[in-house]
Amino acid sequence: MAKANWADVEALVKEWFDQGLQPDRGDLVDLAYQKDASDDVIDALDTLGARPVESLASLKDQLEKNGALA
Repeated sequence: MAKANWADVEALVKEWFDQGLQPDRGDLVDLAYQKDASDDVIDALDTLGARPVESLASLKDQLEKNGALA
């Protein structure tokens, strides 16, 4: 599996977390498709579980634990 660059993921989702939203995997994958994100970013977000992600730092941590970041 190719791995996503954190800067690309952050640029895609930062605005949502700045607004205080707690999106789940489905929300983030949908956003990635809407914004025509790279396949690597989509695949990385697809590794998340179904629970809402509490923060940008939490998202990065989860993606690192899943081995989805370069």
